[in-house]
Amino acid sequence: PEMPVIGIGAGGQVAGQVLVCDDLLGLHGNPPSFVKRYADLARDVLAAYSSYAADVRSGDFPGEAYTKRMKNDELDKLRALEPGLMDRVFEEAEERLRATAPPGIGWPTAPQPVRTGKVAPASIPEVNGYYAPLKKSSASVMQARLLSQVAPASAIGRRASSVAGMELQVLRSRDEVDEWRRGVGRVAFVPTMGNLHEGHLELVDEAKRKATHVVVSIFVNPAQFAAHEDLDTYPRTFQRDLDLLKERGVAAVFAPTPEQIYPRGSPGGTVVVPRFVEGKSEDACRPQFFTGVATVVLKLFNIVQPDVVIFGQKDAMQCAVIRRMLEDLCLDSRISMVVAPTSRESDGLARSSRNSYLTPSMRQRAPAIYSALSAATTPSASGPATAGEVRERVTKALEQDGMAVSYVSVAGTGDMEEREDEATVEDSVVSVACLLRDGDVQCR
Repeated sequence: PEMPVIGIGAGGQVAGQVLVCDDLLGLHGNPPSFVKRYADLARDVLAAYSSYAADVRSGDFPGEAYTKRMKNDELDKLRALEPGLMDRVFEEAEERLRATAPPGIGWPTAPQPVRTGKVAPASIPEVNGYYAPLKKSSASVMQARLLSQVAPASAIGRRASSVAGMELQVLRSRDEVDEWRRGVGRVAFVPTMGNLHEGHLELVDEAKRKATHVVVSIFVNPAQFAAHEDLDTYPRTFQRDLDLLKERGVAAVFAPTPEQIYPRGSPGGTVVVPRFVEGKSEDACRPQFFTGVATVVLKLFNIVQPDVVIFGQKDAMQCAVIRRMLEDLCLDSRISMVVAPTSRESDGLARSSRNSYLTPSMRQRAPAIYSALSAATTPSASGPATAGEVRERVTKALEQDGMAVSYVSVAGTGDMEEREDEATVEDSVVSVACLLRDGDVQCR
């Protein structure tokens, strides 16, 4: 009688196919079409390894919290198992790490303690530069544990060196981003509109501390510009931006065309409207702006699939909008958000791509904005200022400097609700919008 044949592979003489556990758990790239994948362990494992490598390279791990210091008698017993073994292991590990470490990693130059004990060269055999398995002995378990921790260290150094030296990739389409994303681990994302300055590059530095790969987008988003604003004249310095990002160690730049982001035209048929900021401070001045920002940022998140995103504190309401969007759309468990401190010039002026619009006269007067904010919020001998006092002081100081003040906001950090005049400024965001004029030229 004919017997049904079940095989790992399908074919003309096979009646069925075995479901392989690795496929069910997502440990392979693309499982057969009939498989229901219950997990994506491959991505989780890769992300875990990437996070571990990033923590080791940054020095966050191992730290004091993850350190167990051996007692002297325990250390003596360990040394007695194989005299000189640990000294030789650590010396060779240090030599390997010195030889393979990427540029920029320093090593201590202070005199090191003199180690005693000798070990025969044949005690730790090597094959092609790697430690070979040890023959079983009374100390084999301890030896294996020591060597398993040391041998991969040189491999980590080589991996870090190759990452540091890799070429910057410029990705133009969603398909190119998908292909790149499948080949990397933990990704930090910095969205920009280009015309980069040191503030953007500081966000990149923060991103490098959070992930093994950093991707920066350069896209001048038409949906966040009103008809009377500067979409056509916004500074575009693409090649210069690429040079800066390459020097800073960015892995990839996503520079899509408007058609890639808005296939049916900007702003598209589906948009994200952050209603909780409607009519408040910056939104009242630019009512279309935050819908355009939230919509494009969500699109970029969906394309890049980052693990962590980096924004600057200077754009306080934008940060509040993005954070709320992550929470409301249930993305906060997959994407973490980091808000970096505002980057400033030496005279206090917040760095901005639009600072290039300032005339020399405007640039000379502009630091008065930060001075007014700092003075108004600094506690006096009688205690901290109230929200009403801050609004009054900032407005008066800036108007005395010849600026037209649109608003002075003292708002909650999460909901951006304006504080009552009698409330203190603790846990508040203080921001201002004003207009500088120099003859026929004006800049907000």
